[in-house]
Parts: sequence; C-alpha cells; structure tokens
Amino acid sequence: MIGIVAAMDAEILEFEKRMDVVDHTKTIAGCTLTYGKWQGKDVVLCKSGVGKAYAAMSCTILCMQENVDSIINVGTAGGLTQDEQVLDIVISDKVIQADYDTSPLDGPSGVGLVYNSHEKLSQSCIEAAKSMQIRYHVGTIASQDLFMSRDEDFEKLMNNFADSICSEMEAGAIGAVATKFNMRSLSDVVHHNENPMEFSTYVSKASAQSAKLIENWLMRI
Repeated sequence: MIGIVAAMDAEILEFEKRMDVVDHTKTIAGCTLTYGKWQGKDVVLCKSGVGKAYAAMSCTILCMQENVDSIINVGTAGGLTQDEQVLDIVISDKVIQADYDTSPLDGPSGVGLVYNSHEKLSQSCIEAAKSMQIRYHVGTIASQDLFMSRDEDFEKLMNNFADSICSEMEAGAIGAVATKFNMRSLSDVVHHNENPMEFSTYVSKASAQSAKLIENWLMRI
C-alpha cells in the first residue's frame, strides 16, 4: 500500500476526488487516514498538518498501518533558484533538515540531517513529469520549521546548504520517520512559489497539478 502525505486540506481533497474508490477513513490522534484505490493501487491519504512535529507524528501513525510500504510526500514550497517558476515541480534526490544544529557539541558535522529519496520512486516521478510536459527540477530540498520571508533566512540557508533548490516545512521529518521504518520514500514532490501572496493565490492550482502528477506516477510504479 502507498501512503500519500500532504500538509493541507486543499491538497488532500484534490487527491481524494481523483481516487477510483474511497473505502473508509479513520482518525488517530487527530490524523485522518483515507483508504481506497487510485489507478488500481491501494493507497492511503494522510494529512500531516504544517511543520515537522505534526509531520513526524502523522508519518509515524501512517507507517504503523498494516501493509504500507511506500510513502510519497507532496506539498508547496518556496523556490530558491533563479530558473524556477511558479507551478514548477521539484522532485527531491535528498532532503536536509536544515534547522538541525548540534554543532556546539559535534562541530560542523552537527549541522543538518540528510535523508536520500528512493531512486526508483524518484525516477518514475521524473518520467511522469516528462510525459505531462511539466517543468521540473531535481535536487536537494531544505526542510525547516520556518516560512522563509526574510533576506537573512535565505542567506543563512544558502550559506549552510548551497545546493538547496527549495525550502519547506515537513519533508525532513517524513524522511527521518520513513528511514527508521525502512520505508521506500519519495520526499518530496513540491510546487515552487515565491511569496505569501502567490502562495494564497496558487495553492489550489498547485494542489490540482500535484494530484494529476501523482495519478500519472501511480501508473508507473
């Protein structure tokens, strides 16, 4: 069974309305799981909530459900490079917990925690984006409990993790939990946005495009 994790209602609703069958839902500690079939695959949708704490809790609940063996995290993120445009897709090859810092004890190695995406899942997502002729980028996703809106936030992140191509708030936790449960994980497939105004304007379009991409991706795995 494939677990699909997103932070917001708008994303989950776009996925749910495209499912072939919705079997049932259940709620554990405020985390709602929606079971059904999509493109002939058994799937369970999970709304994580915003931020790494909620994402870690929800993903742990998801991983403890019977027969879940793969997880894909989908959401909206802030782009960090000049060649990204609004509604581009970003597909991770790895995720960094950019705000993890034990350097006073561990030195430079204590800055950031890294989790690699599952290569086969990432490649099938790339193929889906190509087939749909959606602009996409592949690279490192920086995850931190911060909605980046200040120049100093950007400068700090890029000084520490110059290869980051977008920033968001859940993927680092989902990558950590999936790794501990030995899950195949594709974390993250995200849409690029540039500021809070564009976020509010484009979130529904981004969610719809995400759902179409996941639908195509499910046909390939």
